[in-house]
Amino acid sequence: MPFKNSYWEMLLAAFVFSLVDILLKSLSSSFPAAGIAFFRFLTGGLILGAIILGRGGSLRGGDLRMLVLRGISGTLAFFCLVKSVSMITLPNAIVLFYTAPLFVVPLSFLFLGERVRKTELILIVIGFIGIYILINPASRAFNMGYVFALLSGCIGAVATVLVRKLRQTHGPLIIYFYFCLVGGIIAFPFFVREFAMPDLRQFLFLALMALLLLIAQPLMNHAFKFCKASEGSVILMAELVFAGVAGVVLFREPVTVHLLAGGAMIVGSGVGLNLVNRKN
Repeated sequence: MPFKNSYWEMLLAAFVFSLVDILLKSLSSSFPAAGIAFFRFLTGGLILGAIILGRGGSLRGGDLRMLVLRGISGTLAFFCLVKSVSMITLPNAIVLFYTAPLFVVPLSFLFLGERVRKTELILIVIGFIGIYILINPASRAFNMGYVFALLSGCIGAVATVLVRKLRQTHGPLIIYFYFCLVGGIIAFPFFVREFAMPDLRQFLFLALMALLLLIAQPLMNHAFKFCKASEGSVILMAELVFAGVAGVVLFREPVTVHLLAGGAMIVGSGVGLNLVNRKN
């Protein structure tokens, strides 16, 4: 039962990603985003490279163009997520990050040739109405953090579709290795320009974050071999629940009417997209 196994892998990945969200929120207020990204990619790349070579594998990817594109899109999505988490509440940032299914469906059509149905288009419209309600651009609380969160979801959708495509011919470790390699190259000049030496607490958080991502990313990449891009994205939405509870309990962040109403529409449209795909 490949899909059943991939479901649990995706769910576990979502939980681990939520732990990363907590560490990001804790770090983002006191440590530069470029530093967070660089330490994450450096640690991940070194450990993964050693694992792949230790198994007698090769670091040469088959489709370099797609691997690099996945690395670029994933890196940009991560940068946007870090910026958003530092500017708005964790639940708001993660809900907007998980608008990815709304973008995955049309992108899956363009990149993978997957069919788009009328019901899916209606659900996408509902999701975008939810985005407007949650962001509430007329509110005084609106800032660029919402834009960065939405960008992270949009660009993350591109990365999701590329992972789905790459999993047809590549293993999960080599996909994540190139993500770290490309991400490290992109983050390095910004890291040098904004250089800051982490204190002991920050160093421990950075190391733990990198290790958790070494668990979550390969799990997610492996699961995408057995489920559609839109299905996998919706299962990952379990991260919303974990991160939302953490935002309220650990960071005492408020739960607003706009978050509940807009979030319900966004999540509902995502779940609906999954049900449509499963039915067909």
